[in-house]
Amino acid sequence: MTIPLHHVEVERLLALAEAEKNRREELMPDEDSAIKMLFDAYTRLKDFGWRNIIYCPKDGSEFKALEAGSTGKHDCVYDGKWPDGSWWILTEGDMSPSHPVMFRKEPS
Repeated sequence: MTIPLHHVEVERLLALAEAEKNRREELMPDEDSAIKMLFDAYTRLKDFGWRNIIYCPKDGSEFKALEAGSTGKHDCVYDGKWPDGSWWILTEGDMSPSHPVMFRKEPS
């Protein structure tokens, strides 16, 4: 079911998007500062137990995965023989191909 947005809601969403864009430009005014922030985020995520995706389980077991360009922590599996297999995000009984950058094995 589609619910149309009222023009006031659209304007509010556009204003929020513009404010977020301005915040990013302020935090990272140039490419070098954006790369530095990416490195800082990657390093900080390692503090929370995230690891480079190449070290993920390759036995078909599930793990959480992070993808560049997404804010989600996705359920994921690696299918196939390394390094020729593929990563798959698991969502509501479906699987989507993925290119994650980090993983973390969650407690059972």
